[in-house]
Amino acid sequence: MEPTEDERPNRTASPEEEAEDGDLILEFDARNVDPTKCPFTNDRISFSLRRSSCVHLAGMSGAGKSTLSSYIAGLTPPSRSGAGALRHTLGIEIAACSWNSSIPPGERVGMLFQQTTLLDSLTVAGNVLVALENCPSVARNRNGGGGGGEDGGGGGGGGGGRRRRRRRAEAHRRRATVKGLLEAVGLDYLRDGPKRPSELSGGMARRASLALQLAQHKRLIVLDEPFAGLDLATGVGVARELDRLRRERGTALLLISHEPEIVDIVMGEATRIAPDAYVATAKNDEYGRRDGKGDGIPHAGASSSLHRTVTLNRRDSSDYDGSKVGVALRHPSVFGKDAHERFFVKLLDYFLYSLPLILLTFLAAGLAISMLSADILRRVDVSDTVLSVVQREIKPLIQMFTGEEDVNPMYTMMINMKVRAMLNVTIPPAKASLYAMGMAKLFVLEIGPLITALLLSGRIGGSYSGEVATMQATAQNKLLLTLGISPVIWTFAPSLLASWLASPLLTLAGTLLALEIAAHVGPMYDIGSITSYRQEVRDAVFLPLRLRGVVAWRENEGWDKSLTKSVYSYLDLRSTLSDKYSDALIEIATHPVCFHLIKSVVFITIIMGVAEVASRRNADLTPKDVPKVITTSVVGGSLLVIFADWGFSQLLLKRQ
Repeated sequence: MEPTEDERPNRTASPEEEAEDGDLILEFDARNVDPTKCPFTNDRISFSLRRSSCVHLAGMSGAGKSTLSSYIAGLTPPSRSGAGALRHTLGIEIAACSWNSSIPPGERVGMLFQQTTLLDSLTVAGNVLVALENCPSVARNRNGGGGGGEDGGGGGGGGGGRRRRRRRAEAHRRRATVKGLLEAVGLDYLRDGPKRPSELSGGMARRASLALQLAQHKRLIVLDEPFAGLDLATGVGVARELDRLRRERGTALLLISHEPEIVDIVMGEATRIAPDAYVATAKNDEYGRRDGKGDGIPHAGASSSLHRTVTLNRRDSSDYDGSKVGVALRHPSVFGKDAHERFFVKLLDYFLYSLPLILLTFLAAGLAISMLSADILRRVDVSDTVLSVVQREIKPLIQMFTGEEDVNPMYTMMINMKVRAMLNVTIPPAKASLYAMGMAKLFVLEIGPLITALLLSGRIGGSYSGEVATMQATAQNKLLLTLGISPVIWTFAPSLLASWLASPLLTLAGTLLALEIAAHVGPMYDIGSITSYRQEVRDAVFLPLRLRGVVAWRENEGWDKSLTKSVYSYLDLRSTLSDKYSDALIEIATHPVCFHLIKSVVFITIIMGVAEVASRRNADLTPKDVPKVITTSVVGGSLLVIFADWGFSQLLLKRQ
């Protein structure tokens, strides 16, 4: 491999080159220190950037161009998670990334991404104004300028008028600056400035993104595939704007592109390009070199000190042969292609990530409700009330039997002692039973499924709606349609099945935790014991079904009749309360265990249905609308769950 320009022997610099050193912006040097990991085969990638210069990073996709440019742009911070991570994971050592010390850090580098890099919530003019107001040099001039004299004197009315005039003048100046920036990149202020990013074509979006970089006065702009997805005429137009930017403003460019002919325009090496010439040239190898060996030789005309091409030679899969580097590549994973794989991923996501949230919530709810209930029951004392009732009712009886008008106090005292002894025996178990039954009914039938559903409305419903909305905004659902795949089946079916399993399990886990917490809280308030509490809870939850067949089986304890009579009797699933099978269904559905699980499944179905509708109703969703979709899904799902819970409460009343 021939040495790159920076690897050639040093020579004495000419006076012209020494003068250029004063315009130096950046010196960069990256080295291949681990051939088993490094995406390029070059031993060294080195270049420098000066005012008005352009370095073209060429090479096949996957050669590491975006990795190096992201590091230079500051998107990979030079720390253990930046340069250290590059060395550890990619085998790239950043030997030098030295900026001219006279350039403030905020003015060093900007980046023009391949995708539209604009804030969706603002117009094009608003985006440029935000970039302008946050420009470091503008902020420095604003903070460092004087200007206190004009506002310092005069009366209140006169000073207020001057401030208003100054504000109007400042607003006019900002509008003029934004207008000039948009026109500098070929956009019209009045026609294109009010548009939203979603209303721009690809070329207009690139131009608007370029206007943001101009507003920031960056000395170096990194351009990552700025011509990708553009037609030839639009790409040439953007290239000419970049060339003008480089020449007139002195901005340096670090350009990543697979369009060498358009790159020549940016470098000022071509003044026009015809479509037929482009096609003819493109028949050469994709970097404009006929040999295709990736030797790093610059394009024609790139010998200028301001313009050069640095080629990164991508490592081929054959380079990973075990006989060469001792490391073999694995076959790529295709996990997630099948519906059952997506189902298991969703099930793990919905259950494992939701479980800590559910357990902590039910822990807090169980503690709060059990402590409050136990404290109330402990404070309730009916002894005096019962004794007063007994004395009022027993006294006439004693008078009748003894014939005495005044009851002997001894009789009254003995009766009070007897009644108090009976109360001491009966009231504590009654309180314990009431405490256990109340906790069981409350969490199993009422708030257990409701709490879980409201939590999962945000955790699962919000997650699913955000996923589908993002797919809508990035045209992934349209891609599925073009592949003949239903987006609903691809995402909704496995997610719904996973939620049907995760929600009842989470509800059950949270309810069991809350009931177990209550078992330990009760004895702390002298309300029963742990053993008696658990038995009371089991009796309250596992109620016998009031179906004729179940009653017959329980009464006869098995097949004690003839086979025909037994089968006929035990298969009678009508309710003991009526002959209607609808009442039997209500009896089964409202049994505490069934009711608990049915509510969980119905609630999560409502949540997933609302999320599905909210995220798919707009086929042309934009990224800025994704949070709105998530909010609509969470709020709408929660409201419908509360309404459905009221409906279940009405159904439960029919069982009583």
